[in-house]
Amino acid sequence: MKKPIILIILGLLLLGGGGALSFVGGPPQANAELTQKCRETLTARAADAATVDQCKEVAFATAMTATDAQSAARAISAANNSEIGSNTVAMFLMGLGLVFVLGGVFLRRKQMKAA
Repeated sequence: MKKPIILIILGLLLLGGGGALSFVGGPPQANAELTQKCRETLTARAADAATVDQCKEVAFATAMTATDAQSAARAISAANNSEIGSNTVAMFLMGLGLVFVLGGVFLRRKQMKAA
């Protein structure tokens, strides 16, 4: 019976997919206009290079260029929700993959003992 092997393979694929999503994903990126406006604002404030590099992220760029607190809060919240959602999917896939791998290993050992 090959079901344990199928579970292990499927689990490894899910683990790999979840891991890839976790490592590839990150904070949402700002568009070119917002990034440039953020860089100009921080350069005018004499910020260091590491701080200016953070202008690529939507939440940071929005916070640095905001003129209205309500719209800035909505934009930052939307960016954070997007990041949390993708991270949740990645963690779910890795957890499901781990369960499949462990279940497949358990079934495989059980078959080996029975045979």
